Amino acid sequence: MQLGQDETPLDVGQQRQVRPIDATDERLFSLWSMVDRDTMGNRYELLDDLVDDSNEIAHYHGHGQHGGSVSGRIVIKRDFEAAYKRLCEQYFNGDESLYTAQQFKRPYRVSPSIFEKVYQQLLGKGVFRRPDKLDACGRKGIHPLVRMTAAFRVLAYGCGADREDENLSIGESTVHDAVKSFCKLLIQEFGDEYLNRTPTVAERNRILKHNKTRGFPGLFASWDCKHFVWDNCPVALQGQHKGHHAGGKYTKILEAIADGSCYIWFVHFGAPGSCNDINVLDKSSIVGALLSGQLDLKTEPYEINGTIRDWMYFLVDGIYPNWAIFVKTIAKEAREATPHLDFYASRQEGVRKDIERAFGILVKKFHVLARPIRTWREDDMRNILYACIILHNMCCAERLEVTGQDVVETEYHDDYTDEEVNLTTADGGEQFIFNRVPVPTSDAANDMETLMTERFHRVNALYNHLSDPEKHLQLRTDLVAHLSGRQAEK
Repeated sequence: MQLGQDETPLDVGQQRQVRPIDATDERLFSLWSMVDRDTMGNRYELLDDLVDDSNEIAHYHGHGQHGGSVSGRIVIKRDFEAAYKRLCEQYFNGDESLYTAQQFKRPYRVSPSIFEKVYQQLLGKGVFRRPDKLDACGRKGIHPLVRMTAAFRVLAYGCGADREDENLSIGESTVHDAVKSFCKLLIQEFGDEYLNRTPTVAERNRILKHNKTRGFPGLFASWDCKHFVWDNCPVALQGQHKGHHAGGKYTKILEAIADGSCYIWFVHFGAPGSCNDINVLDKSSIVGALLSGQLDLKTEPYEINGTIRDWMYFLVDGIYPNWAIFVKTIAKEAREATPHLDFYASRQEGVRKDIERAFGILVKKFHVLARPIRTWREDDMRNILYACIILHNMCCAERLEVTGQDVVETEYHDDYTDEEVNLTTADGGEQFIFNRVPVPTSDAANDMETLMTERFHRVNALYNHLSDPEKHLQLRTDLVAHLSGRQAEK
């Protein structure tokens, strides 16, 4: 480069974009200053070459200019407004939407009414800030409808977070944040209504009526466990989470109870995969809810084969212990020579499939649970599972509200009446639990020590009654005779 008569070094500096001087520049300029003064005319040409080399060296070391907040980060110019308009044209333009309400259920797994209910409840909370709120640069960011759609689709399809970028113009990290915030807020806002609660009187009567038509008076729900693979289980926890399920992979156990409509009432999640259906009861929050009264099994007295009871029970598989609240099947070897035992076993196994159907629907509806769950934290895995259960229960509640009742198996239908059971039976058979459990007296309310002692006696007595093996065997015997009598009448 040759300098003209009117050109000065300052003019050259103005023509070029000069970076702040760093250690690399100081070394280069020191070499430049050592050039012989006789070659002053070529000094500026050498400076130009040295500056180019300095830019390349600085860029190699990560000190070059960048367009984002992080050095070397690639900035993608996403059109958030166009993504929102495109989503509205597809699903949220009412009757003018591209897809119908029935087609809406496929990517969202819920009806439009349930989605609207969830969206309005979560709007303005967490990352789902209101659409009129601007970001730090004073621009409108991603619309909360787009964020919630991305969260629904990750749960529905179990796909990677970066998959939603093409259609929704939303980045991978943004989708991760949306899913985490969505699950937490959903549990916070709807957990009290759709997760871990005792059914109301109307709901309990509906369940008991439905199960009586199936041949099981007093039945509340089915109880079982399911393992979910934890793909990113930390190495320190892999020993206790590895079991014989899923080919020896690392799993966590979901313990749940579900009724005939596949509504999941109570759940407990977090037991390591090395446990089985027996020792998982030792740490089960469902058993704790039974003892504390959060899950109330007390019901109006009902009669089975001349014996009166005042508690609801559960159908379980053969591995569970012989508790009074559990009704198990009969081993194949013991029922081969007795037709009425075989009939009872087939009916018990058929009705117990309620919990299996609930697990199947849950996994088929939300594919994030069908695949190994890719989270590093246990609480994130729990939140995802509980959020899917809440959405599943919302769909079940909506279906019951539309149909008005459960689907009754007409093959074994009985005429159900609401008449009270005569407590004086021919053989005087009575097996009560709750009227034999001590209740803390109101007089001891001011005496904390006495009150806690009475509560301990109540919990201890209730546990002894609920886990009584004699009551278990008597209940199964009565159910065998009851179902045999029904079959003989037919």
